[in-house]
Amino acid sequence: MVSVHDNLVYAQTVDYDGGRVVLHTVYPPADPPEFTDVVFAGVVVYHVEQQAFGGGGVAANVVFDIEESAAEPVLGRYVDLLAATKNYAWPVPEYDGLDDLAARLTAGGAKCFEIHSSCGLCAFVFAASMEFRRRPARAQVAEAEPGTTPDRVG
Repeated sequence: MVSVHDNLVYAQTVDYDGGRVVLHTVYPPADPPEFTDVVFAGVVVYHVEQQAFGGGGVAANVVFDIEESAAEPVLGRYVDLLAATKNYAWPVPEYDGLDDLAARLTAGGAKCFEIHSSCGLCAFVFAASMEFRRRPARAQVAEAEPGTTPDRVG
């Protein structure tokens, strides 16, 4: 069974139109390092906080566990955030309390997944499914095509 315990989240990919969030992780102590993507499909909503950037000799975004959780207690930890964003139609346009919100987020079969960390990134994701996928190497951001000049700001 694939585990992401003590893996580092080094990147994430979000496909809003496709309803997919991918956490790209690595377990550096393995020889060679093990790369595992955590793929959430059928995403209804997600929230990530405490993201850390590497540097200074401290490991950033160390995953402790990712588990399916009951929706109400997870949402209950974010009462202030939910109150501040309710008028902006997040996470859904209208709802009447946490029980109603949980019911709306899971109505289409989505489950609540909670990402716990030892350091850095933690999150919740309401999605139809979650799976671990091994990859042979690190996910890379596409480089600029040779002979082109990327537009830059700043």
